[in-house]
Amino acid sequence: MHQKIRTVFFFTGMLLLTVRVCPAAGTIPFKPGEKLQYSIYWEDIAAGEVTFDVQPMATANSIPAYHFTMHSQTSPLLNAVLMISDRVESYADTGMAHALLYKENTSGTTAQDVTVTFDWKKREAQYSCNGTKYRPSALVPGAFDPLSVLYALRLLDLKGIKEISKPVSDGLACVVVRAKVLGKQKVRVESGEYDAYVVEPQLAGFSTILDALSGATVQLWISADERRLPVKIMCGLPFGNFKAELKSSKAGN
Repeated sequence: MHQKIRTVFFFTGMLLLTVRVCPAAGTIPFKPGEKLQYSIYWEDIAAGEVTFDVQPMATANSIPAYHFTMHSQTSPLLNAVLMISDRVESYADTGMAHALLYKENTSGTTAQDVTVTFDWKKREAQYSCNGTKYRPSALVPGAFDPLSVLYALRLLDLKGIKEISKPVSDGLACVVVRAKVLGKQKVRVESGEYDAYVVEPQLAGFSTILDALSGATVQLWISADERRLPVKIMCGLPFGNFKAELKSSKAGN
């Protein structure tokens, strides 16, 4: 069976969105020029770095869009386990209502070029890999892709919220996923100490999208300040534990 889209932050990107609408203009916590760098660990062994950038505003299918990118430099071991992509690009509309375009490039022996186009008139996502197109999948309004969903999550004020849910699409399927907000706690990572909300996805049934999620547990820490940074991710898998910590952050212009 064809391997579905997978990135180092798939566990959050595919799991965490909310039913709330986008906040008013001027309150979006990220801007072009923002750079977030994360250290990646596998069983407490340093396994690489991942960098997220908010690029200059762009267009996707002639629609004005936010442009997000992710680059990874990780160990061969982690690549073999999680199939981490070298570069991921995502475009979402300027109102941050849904995804518009997603691209993923993986080099090496399993080289893949993946493109997912979101057609909101037809409510379809078109997935293609190495030039081969797959059958379009139906979209639920408000769906994001595995990268832009991280930025959509940052639009939230999690204060007083107990549960969040949203449809998310990887181009091959669109599922409604849910997570619980467990409360606030202090967390120390490489970039400092933060007051953060702890979010725990409910993974029951989610393995239909990614087999590796069967039996997994995930927790995400989102800073409780105006930037709402994902500062830490913990993922327990049947074959080991994965962790990502915010190493440094640069605000946009």
